[in-house]
Amino acid sequence: MASIREQFEISGQTRTWSMGLMGVGILAFIIGLITKGLSSDEHQQAVFWGTLLYNSIFFLLICNASMFFICVTTLAHGGWQITFRRVPEAISAVVPIFGLIAVFLLFFIVFGLNHGDHNLIYHWRHPANDQVLVKKSGFLNATFFVVWTLLSIGLWSYLGMRMRKLSEESDESPMNNERGSKWIWRNTVTASLFTVWFGLTVGSTTPWLWLMSIDAHWYSTMYSWYTFASSFVSGMALISLFVIYLKNRGYLEYTTDEHLHDLGKFLISLFRCIK
Repeated sequence: MASIREQFEISGQTRTWSMGLMGVGILAFIIGLITKGLSSDEHQQAVFWGTLLYNSIFFLLICNASMFFICVTTLAHGGWQITFRRVPEAISAVVPIFGLIAVFLLFFIVFGLNHGDHNLIYHWRHPANDQVLVKKSGFLNATFFVVWTLLSIGLWSYLGMRMRKLSEESDESPMNNERGSKWIWRNTVTASLFTVWFGLTVGSTTPWLWLMSIDAHWYSTMYSWYTFASSFVSGMALISLFVIYLKNRGYLEYTTDEHLHDLGKFLISLFRCIK
């Protein structure tokens, strides 16, 4: 299927617009850093770094949801997604990059935004005599935060890389019975590990640590589920936009209206779960 392996060529105009928009983003970041991030007003600093925190986590999770989509359809022995599989694979390839940005930002907030006896974002860093924070200190502490963050992003990146490499192997040459059986086993095991790890982290602990602990006095048993579901919905929307764009540009010849309909069903069903 030559069309699936076809290299997408970015036009000069698209490249120019992309560079221009990145330049606007960098300029906006610099202006925000000078006017708010380095401000003497702690509230302005909290607004700037808190906004960056939400932004980096959002894009990290929705890009990671693309690999989750690949893994769950692999475990379901799905074949319909093969015609556009390279799209979610390409999206998930930026997870290590966004992960490094998120790690730097999270660690800077935890260790670098301490002002006296308080942290601008994570108040649990200095529980003092706050009994609620003291009782949660076994979970909400810097050591656990660092270890779990590195494990989460590290395994997302590694297992995602393994899945993409296995996908490339399947295109290299036809598989005989023995080689095909070994490949299916490795592909299934890797997809299973990613699915479990993604569910364990995004569906529970990671949203608690990164987001819900911003207000450690408040908690919700459904918070992680909403984070997980909204990340998956946004991830599927991102995949759909790229598939439609490429389809309109003459790529993905084997992707049909039925494939787009199935992507739409994913979006609607997940959106209903959130509602």
